[in-house]
Amino acid sequence: MNVYRRLLGYSFKYKYRLLTGIVLSFLVSILNGASLTSIIPIFDAIGKGGKAEFEISLTKKDRALLERKTGGETLAGLDKIEVYLAEKKTDTNRFLASLPKDRLVLLFCWIVFPVYLAKLLFLAGAVYCINSAGYLAVRDLRAQLYSKAQELPLNQFVQEKTGIFMSRIINDVEVLAKLISSDLKDAITDFFYIVTHLSFLLFLSWKMFLAVIVVVPLVMGPVSAFADRIRRATRNQQERLSSLNGHLQEVISGIRVIRAFSMEKAEAARFWEINKDLSDKTFKGHFYHQIGPSLVELSSSLVAVIFLSFGAYLMDAEDFSLGKFMVFFLTLVFLTRPFKQMGMLSNSIQSAVAAGERVFELLDSDTDIKQPKNPIVPKRLAEEFRFENVSYSYPGTKGPALENLNLTIAKGSTVALVGASGAGKSTVVDLVPRLIDPTEGIITWDGIDLRNLDLASLRKKVSIVNQQVFLFNGTIRDNICYGNENVSEDRLREAADLAFATEFILSFEDGFDTVVGERGVMLSGGQRQRISIARSLLHDPEILILDEATSALDTESERLVQQALEPLYKNRTVIIIAHRLSTIQVADKIFAMEGGRIVEEGSHSQLMQLDGKYKKLYEMQFAESPA
Repeated sequence: MNVYRRLLGYSFKYKYRLLTGIVLSFLVSILNGASLTSIIPIFDAIGKGGKAEFEISLTKKDRALLERKTGGETLAGLDKIEVYLAEKKTDTNRFLASLPKDRLVLLFCWIVFPVYLAKLLFLAGAVYCINSAGYLAVRDLRAQLYSKAQELPLNQFVQEKTGIFMSRIINDVEVLAKLISSDLKDAITDFFYIVTHLSFLLFLSWKMFLAVIVVVPLVMGPVSAFADRIRRATRNQQERLSSLNGHLQEVISGIRVIRAFSMEKAEAARFWEINKDLSDKTFKGHFYHQIGPSLVELSSSLVAVIFLSFGAYLMDAEDFSLGKFMVFFLTLVFLTRPFKQMGMLSNSIQSAVAAGERVFELLDSDTDIKQPKNPIVPKRLAEEFRFENVSYSYPGTKGPALENLNLTIAKGSTVALVGASGAGKSTVVDLVPRLIDPTEGIITWDGIDLRNLDLASLRKKVSIVNQQVFLFNGTIRDNICYGNENVSEDRLREAADLAFATEFILSFEDGFDTVVGERGVMLSGGQRQRISIARSLLHDPEILILDEATSALDTESERLVQQALEPLYKNRTVIIIAHRLSTIQVADKIFAMEGGRIVEEGSHSQLMQLDGKYKKLYEMQFAESPA
């Protein structure tokens, strides 16, 4: 029920469209009933050899007023108006009774045509209003999901496959889109059809109406019995589809590794298991979807047989004309479609509930990085950036990645973090722009807790150059200018020149408009890194973080990238993380880390004199190989 309520909440953001569609749907049902009613005299005329039994009913008051006027009594006020209407009814009945069969049929055909035309126009309006409200609501839901994905903890992206996130935003939302657009329109229209046409059946014959009340549960009962099975089958189908998407995304991304290790058959076997499971669950879901409507059709056929027999009996035993019987029967046949669609709607609802649970599970998940209620826009760093007793533990791990870390980085200084893998260096990097928050302790910007600063403003002051550079599948120009609007050609060229990237960029036929491919696959590692540096230069950050920026490069590429990095050090606070200790000797201070703690600090020469952790790391890298 919570899923239904939340889905309708998105639609009611566009309540005026929705309410207009509901009113139009009601008018469609009224006009449909009117069009059915209008054919009563047609069937009566056809069945009576030339004259119609159809007439407009006169009330007791109508007859009494006509008798009073015939008796010479003078009428006034409302009585005068009512007797005028009664006379018009009488004249109309006299006119209809005088018409031959062919002219009577033609007359009522002309009357029915504008009713059907109006019904078509109102139906088009209802479809537009309700469906557009639904799809606008889905647009908002998908946008909210996308925004939520931007706020989710980074750990969640690591632990869950990318394809599963994509499935929730695309496949699951598409299931909800159908429910709150076309299915909602059908539900509203069918509801009004059922209410108005059942009332019409009651007017035509209360005995046959009571029979309908008894039979309707027989139509809806079999569908209800399948509802729970459909829900379970559909949920399993959506989950398996997400798994398939996730597996495919992973295989495509890792195709080089799969081929390098000759794992094609093993991966094909994994795919076969997931695909087989999806196929089985999909078949089961579709089987239930198909059986439900078929059971309704079977019940509907039994209903038709029952009412044909009962109607024939009433025509012989009571004043129940052929026209009324045919309209009653046609109305009943017409109602089988709304009843059937309402039965199928229950299937769609069960599918949507399964998809909705997955969507709202994502929307309701906690975000670890929150914008403060009263954010402070940070000014330029005036003194220092400080870690005070900072600890951090990754979810699901036993030990902390950082433990009671104290670190002060003065404005304009260049510091380096060294240590073995797992020492906590990259965790420090993620804490600076608040990609993660410490589980204990605080990080301050000139004495202000980072958690009190405006998040977007803070991140604009920090730029990270990673070992694994991510480039978007666009042009070199787009990637360099990413995050910066209205960049002039001169600024673009200046950033590329400082990053030693202009020469190789202009060697391409399209220059800065060269498309780099997915993740920059058309460029070498060194070229990608220099594009990343140019992007950082254009960003002009106050704090620059170099996270293993050259460790994946060959010697020549590393030399070029190091040259490109030198302009970035000027007038900035720089944090360098590197395994290659030759790249950090320019640092004002070096911090050696182990087990999430700082075990040594000082300049290169000072640390070499300590004969400790840093010296051992240095000697391991620069010791001469034995002859």
